[in-house]
Amino acid sequence: MATSCLTRDWCRALDEVAEELLESAAVPHPPVDILQLAARLGVTVAFDAAQMGRGRHKRVGGAAVILLRPDERPERVQWAAAHELGEAAAHRVFERVGDVEEPSPNLREQVANLLASRLLLPRRCFFDDARFLEGDVLQLKVAYSTASHELIALRLLDFAEDSTVTIFDHGRITRRRSAAGGSPPLAPAECLVWQEVHSGGRPIEHHDDELRVQGWPIHEPGWKREILRTTPFGDT
Repeated sequence: MATSCLTRDWCRALDEVAEELLESAAVPHPPVDILQLAARLGVTVAFDAAQMGRGRHKRVGGAAVILLRPDERPERVQWAAAHELGEAAAHRVFERVGDVEEPSPNLREQVANLLASRLLLPRRCFFDDARFLEGDVLQLKVAYSTASHELIALRLLDFAEDSTVTIFDHGRITRRRSAAGGSPPLAPAECLVWQEVHSGGRPIEHHDDELRVQGWPIHEPGWKREILRTTPFGDT
């Protein structure tokens, strides 16, 4: 269930459940600390270095517990915790949609991911900030520091229906997603922006009569990632 394929009922249910969780925990503004959110919701968070996956949730003595594997990247810990909260709350989404008798494990996983994204990047504020900052991933990362650059870029697909996000790692496309679905071929303007961002290590924006292409370097020692966001020229 890609985001682009969601019906209005699904989007409304996901947004409502995420917002209810944030409101019940009295989270006023970003960045959203999922570990703090879980504590306010009465969910115990503990770390287990021996577990295989990044996170899992279970009930111990009737109480909800999230177990996380330690990670040097805080955003990964935040995402793992958000995913487990999303999985625990997925039934609330299914109840609102009302047409899912027995959700498959794959559907539960997708709903958990979509809820996690909405917890870290809440619709009520993220879309306003995205509009004000013109979709600048680096500036949005400052405000939403608990979310990764990649998650922020992909969440922008929910903001602009005609947008496309491309992730490059070490000069190779590792993810390319269009809000309309599918993975269109790279346009010449996108190739140009990526090459300049990759080699120059600085943000680039290019537009012509049809497209606006924004590119950002996420470069670290031993790792070169670039993110492109492509929208019709004139859109935010």
